[in-house]
This record gives sequence, C-alpha cells and structure tokens, in this order.
Amino acid sequence: MKRSRNLKLVLMAAAVPVVLAACNSEPTGTVVQSVEQCTATANLSAQQCEQAYQQALTGHATAAPRFESQADCNTEFQACTPVQEQGRTMYMPPMSGFLIGYLLGNSLGGRGQFGAGPLYRNQRGEFLNSQADRVARAPGPVTGRRGAVPPPTRAITVSRQGFGSSSAARSAFGRGS
Repeated sequence: MKRSRNLKLVLMAAAVPVVLAACNSEPTGTVVQSVEQCTATANLSAQQCEQAYQQALTGHATAAPRFESQADCNTEFQACTPVQEQGRTMYMPPMSGFLIGYLLGNSLGGRGQFGAGPLYRNQRGEFLNSQADRVARAPGPVTGRRGAVPPPTRAITVSRQGFGSSSAARSAFGRGS
C-alpha cells in the first residue's frame, strides 16, 4: 500500500509541469507601444486599439508612479516630467506603452472583452505596470499573471529610490499611500 501511494505521488508530480505548461502557453495579454503596433500585433481593430490606448492614458493620468524629485524619477526611468498636484511638484515617467489584457479567457484570436493599462520602461529596458510589476522585456504577447490588467488605482508617491527600493519597506511605496 505504501508503494502505491508513492507511485501516485510520482505520477502526479510528473503531470503537474505538463498541465502548468499548457496553462501558461496561451497569451493573456499583449504589450504594445503604439496604436499602430496594437493593430498589427494584437488582432484588434484600429477602433479597439484606439479605445485601449485611451483607457491606458486615463490610467496613466491617475495611477502613474510619482516621485518627489526628478533625479529619483530619472534614476529609475528616463525623461520624467513635472506635474502639479495639490500645490506640489511631483515627477512621473512617460507612458512607454500599454498592456492589452484579455478577460474571461479570450486569447489573441478572440475578439471578446479586453482591458488596457499603462506601462513604463525602466532603465533596464523592462516594461513595468503602475504597481511596479515587471510585465515584459519587449513588446509582444505575455502569458500568465503578467497579462492581467491591474484595476485602476490612484497614483503611488515614491519619496526616494524608485521601484523596488528598501524605502518600500518603510511605506514610501505602500499600496495605501
């Protein structure tokens, strides 16, 4: 009886990577840098791509990371621009692209529901979403959680060091700021 239990565990362990690989192989989103690139690669119409771009721009205005100094912003990103908010000057990176995430299991071949969110390119060339999660290194399809469009949030203010710094542990980059 003990041997059959071990055999079942071995068989299950062998099957898990195959099942996970099958789940991760279908694209859950696409990273694009323009409406034209969206139309060419995301299998969406020009109108749908424009709608996704506008949705990402709206998200950029409300959820882009904010830095208290231009130097800190430029350390993580390039070409940060000042914005006035509540009488203060903050700095935010430019939107470098947008993520089109497919909802309800629709793939690139489907024309169902989709959402879009802004992306920011860091100094290492990676595309990050507004929550500082790495989405991709280059434009194109993404799989798994990386293709999920985050829900709209308000901007996160970073007082120093940008994304992923030790200051994050001191709540300067907390989700509730």
